[in-house]
Amino acid sequence: MSENVLPIRQHTPRDAVWDSLTEHFGNPRTKTERTMFGRVVKELLEAGATSEETDKACQYVLANFDSPSVNAVPKWFSVAQNGTVRRSAQQLEIDKLREMR
Repeated sequence: MSENVLPIRQHTPRDAVWDSLTEHFGNPRTKTERTMFGRVVKELLEAGATSEETDKACQYVLANFDSPSVNAVPKWFSVAQNGTVRRSAQQLEIDKLREMR
């Protein structure tokens, strides 16, 4: 009896960066979103990005921009590695409202 079982695929650096993006921005659901994520992953890998650096860049983008996009991650990648997270004006206002409770 032969089984049609595929071997388990090794987790690649591409997978790690993709997983980091989806952790922060959610799973892409449309073909257009998957294409955008794929382009971002490709660009980050060309820059030698690790999943930890990708996490840091995602956190930077989410904290600093009111309408963050996965496309902003490679754009702000180097800045995110060197800078500290700065809260956006909108996030600062939200934080103030939370403190008032």
